[in-house]
Amino acid sequence: MTSNKMLGALLFNIVSNICKSLIYNSMVEQIQKFREYLDYIEEHYNNVQKAWKLLQEKCKNMNFIYDDALFFELDAQIKQHDLSKLSAEEFTQYRQFFFPAEKEEKDRALFMEAWEHHKVNNDHHWQIWTMEGFGKSKQELALIHNIVDWVAMGFKFNDTAKKYYEKNKEEIQFPKWAIDYMYEIFELIY
Repeated sequence: MTSNKMLGALLFNIVSNICKSLIYNSMVEQIQKFREYLDYIEEHYNNVQKAWKLLQEKCKNMNFIYDDALFFELDAQIKQHDLSKLSAEEFTQYRQFFFPAEKEEKDRALFMEAWEHHKVNNDHHWQIWTMEGFGKSKQELALIHNIVDWVAMGFKFNDTAKKYYEKNKEEIQFPKWAIDYMYEIFELIY
């Protein structure tokens, strides 16, 4: 083998190994980012369950606790909290936006599609339950679930649902009855 051919073969092997290493490192990083996102989802889910227990303890004289039909409906919803985050329409898009790998650009358009899918499939988000045609009893359950979600986020970010609402109330379009009911719950839990 001539020295040029040997040099070419050596360079090919070096470049090939570098590419394999980059692919491997990229793959490992992708897996790590998926794990980080799954850990975040699990932590949030556990915080939601913890927040729900807090409301059960502090709000025991409210109708959504002592009325079995309301309680079991709400309990079932909260056990299924944010299940759509594991769907093909949301999982990778959320992961890529909030836990991007190095050199991975956030795709805002894909994330916004995933966010719309999430809201539509999780009616505890105020953008859904405040819409016309959403029955009052369903609105009440969705509001409580909404509060549980905010309490859970407060656990994560060292905040409270009340402070979150007060910081964002200009954007959050709650009907008056919901604001009053929410503050009734806040009085009991804080």
